[in-house]
Amino acid sequence: MKFPIFEVEKVMKKIFLAAAVFALCTLQFHTVSAQDAVYKLLRYEWTLNPDGTSDYHYRHEVQILRNRALVAYADKGETFVVYNPDLETLTVNEVYTIQKNGTRVDMPQNAFVYQLPSECADCGRFNHYRELAMVHTGMELGCTIVVDYTIHRQYNLLYENIPLQRECPVEKMEVKVQYPADMEVEYKVLGVDYLPSDKVTRTMSATTDRNTVAPVTLLYEFKDMPQAPREPYMPEDIVPTLRLYNGVPDFAPAFNQEGFSGARDVMGLVMNSRGKENIVNARNYVVDNIHLNDIHPSHCGYRHATAEEVWQSGCGTAVDKAVLLAAILNGEGYRAAVAGDDADEVAVWIDTLEYRLSVRDKSPMSLYGKARDEVRTLNVKGTFNGVLDTLEDGFFNFTIPFLTIQGERDPWISASQLPLVRTTPVQASACDIHSNTTYLLPKGVKMVGGKISRKLAFDGIGSVEFTVKQSGNKLRIVRNLKVEKSLIPVEDYAKYRQLMALWQSVDAVLLRAK
Repeated sequence: MKFPIFEVEKVMKKIFLAAAVFALCTLQFHTVSAQDAVYKLLRYEWTLNPDGTSDYHYRHEVQILRNRALVAYADKGETFVVYNPDLETLTVNEVYTIQKNGTRVDMPQNAFVYQLPSECADCGRFNHYRELAMVHTGMELGCTIVVDYTIHRQYNLLYENIPLQRECPVEKMEVKVQYPADMEVEYKVLGVDYLPSDKVTRTMSATTDRNTVAPVTLLYEFKDMPQAPREPYMPEDIVPTLRLYNGVPDFAPAFNQEGFSGARDVMGLVMNSRGKENIVNARNYVVDNIHLNDIHPSHCGYRHATAEEVWQSGCGTAVDKAVLLAAILNGEGYRAAVAGDDADEVAVWIDTLEYRLSVRDKSPMSLYGKARDEVRTLNVKGTFNGVLDTLEDGFFNFTIPFLTIQGERDPWISASQLPLVRTTPVQASACDIHSNTTYLLPKGVKMVGGKISRKLAFDGIGSVEFTVKQSGNKLRIVRNLKVEKSLIPVEDYAKYRQLMALWQSVDAVLLRAK
């Protein structure tokens, strides 16, 4: 049977309309989805012994709710435990699966696989490390996987940052530290603004059952912790974290090696002037040329290599790489230090402002702490030759040059990373940007559509002004952006998103030969 053309068009329109509605709904409600799994229990225990050793006990009970927890991510169907045989002894207490009908399936011996951790490849200093891969058996929807192991360590230094929200909800989390009464252990919950008080309980008690010394027991209990948010540009402390430590590693002797052998060679390769660009170039060199072995500092006994050792071996942990970069920058006269909760960043001070650089990737250096509240300014003026891209049928395209602050993260956020719905604040940048530029055009071309003029302002948040107009052979572009605060609360997010969208709404001008 043949259908008239107009009937086919009507059907196609309905299909496209349905697809558009579905896409819009998916975009708007993408943050609402079924959970893949849930931790019924997460338990962390540290026993710091008087003889200078310690024991770390870990247990999790995770229930599988969707196949994706096993197939797409493959992070619940297997458990990996890295350890350093020189300093640590691993004991597996029990690993089993409780199926939906209550049947217990113990893991067979051939499901325990010992191997070199992938994080330790390409670095001779870590080739003796081992990883136990546990391939879980008896899995099905609704089953619960139980893993319980202990690591005995030849040291009792503790420096841990434990995130209290995970990739899936946690019904109960226990964190326990037992230590001698004559030892000081510091503890603090970071990000308390995002942690309801009814979800946490802390108790301390003294017992007398070990070595005739009264050890102290610190116990934290957290309940019904929601899944950790995963949105771009979140504040650093948005995920509550429990910090435990009885000593802070001293990095200063390692990175204060001014002029260590090889540093000058690095500077000769990447530095051509003073300022932020050189700092970023040095960091990029370290990222590209020093292999990252992403090992938790506890497996190294919270020790780190010196800058010289990292340079000679060409590899290291994130802490090692931070030590190296700090040494390079200090050797060149900058003020730099290892920084970050996990000591995987470098802090650099320029004109009293603190900047942070990651040693894991080439992300732009960014202001840190109170420096974030400093209003970042940029003023661009001048007359330039306009470069046109030739299109068909006598049309031309002029791409508006991108504004940027050399060596720093842009103070605005790409609209593509700002979805319609958001549940966390935005870590923005306070800024005051002014650009008034003129571009000389070839004779005989005219802007299509006439003058562009857009303005938008919200009290207490910011404003945007964008104007493009032609006068003779001159194209004048005015761009002004003001963001009044560095942290955008959820209630102001929609307005901030509008400002960012308008700021980036015009990136090119269409022209046509007269």
